Amino acid sequence: MTLATIITVSDFGVLAAGAYQAESPVVTACESELEEPLQHFASAAEIQAKAALCADTGVRNYAFGFWYPSMKGQVLERKLRFDPPRNGKSYRYSLSGWGIIRLHIYCTPPNTFQCRVAVNSESRARSRERRYPELGAASDWDWRAVETYAFRLSRRLASMGRTAPVVQVEP
Repeated sequence: MTLATIITVSDFGVLAAGAYQAESPVVTACESELEEPLQHFASAAEIQAKAALCADTGVRNYAFGFWYPSMKGQVLERKLRFDPPRNGKSYRYSLSGWGIIRLHIYCTPPNTFQCRVAVNSESRARSRERRYPELGAASDWDWRAVETYAFRLSRRLASMGRTAPVVQVEP
């Protein structure tokens, strides 16, 4: 069971702003739209605007990827090919990296998000690095920095609302 914190769409801006307090992250969509580049977000306001757009347009779930320069490590934008194509489209881009911090939002009408933070642990990354050599060595990451930023974001999120199992809303 996956747990998420339930917050209002308007409170999401507070969460996004908190992600920029100690160091400015590079923030990217975790997956692109079909045959489109990954979307990059230059500020907390842009993250909040994307989340609000998701809520307004009925996007059921979306994930942002955070990478802070002090975390070091290698971040890749990989092209994933579909065989067979999906809706006539043959690829999308995906954000990859051992220590990427992912902020998932699940839209629940009329005005709330179910949010959760997900990140690999150092031991999980090390146990999988042979399977994914394109991601580089897990030891290239500063895992203390990864854990610090993930904990900071998780703690801020947890203080904002109640926790409940993720419930996917059907279209």
